[in-house]
Amino acid sequence: MPCQLILDTLAFMHAGGRCSSVAALGANILKLKPCILVDNKDGSMGVGKKYRGTLDKVLVHYVKDTLAKYDNINTSLLFITHSGIPETYIDLVKEAVAEEIHFDEIHVTKASCTLSSHCGPNTLGILFETL
Repeated sequence: MPCQLILDTLAFMHAGGRCSSVAALGANILKLKPCILVDNKDGSMGVGKKYRGTLDKVLVHYVKDTLAKYDNINTSLLFITHSGIPETYIDLVKEAVAEEIHFDEIHVTKASCTLSSHCGPNTLGILFETL
């Protein structure tokens, strides 16, 4: 499965030249939180679903949508990977995951410096293996 991450803001993508100032401004005004897809094979990035609202509501919808996409999830291990986000959001994501699927282990990890610098703070993704 591709790596999927929710961005809180497009400011860092704009600063790195990965989106226009109009796109960043529009996303900010409309409170859009894009889901960035990273292909595991070639590392290319694309935009997935765009969520709208506050980060706490968006994260719950993102978790439910992501887990509902796959019927062959290996439930032994899930990673919650973030670029620096308050613990309250991590707890919220853990609760949303538990409401959908039971995982034997859940590990919270920090994203790489490359991902963090391109996507900015409050970026979060759930990662798991499919069978």
